[in-house]
Amino acid sequence: MQKIDERRRITVDRRAFNHYEIACPFCGENVGPRFVTREHLDIPPNPPYAATVRCPRCKEEFEVLFGAS
Repeated sequence: MQKIDERRRITVDRRAFNHYEIACPFCGENVGPRFVTREHLDIPPNPPYAATVRCPRCKEEFEVLFGAS
């Protein structure tokens, strides 16, 4: 099992995120664009490069980095 600090930042495919196919690393709930609390424009390749997400079930916040499709 991952440590808590490692679960705070995950790299995912943007298309999968947009289709709510990404699971919260803490409880497994599917998350997507509706649960974004902040977009980050400073991590390449295409804006938005990353987003801070708050899980609707467990209320944990974590950062989602968008990787190559």
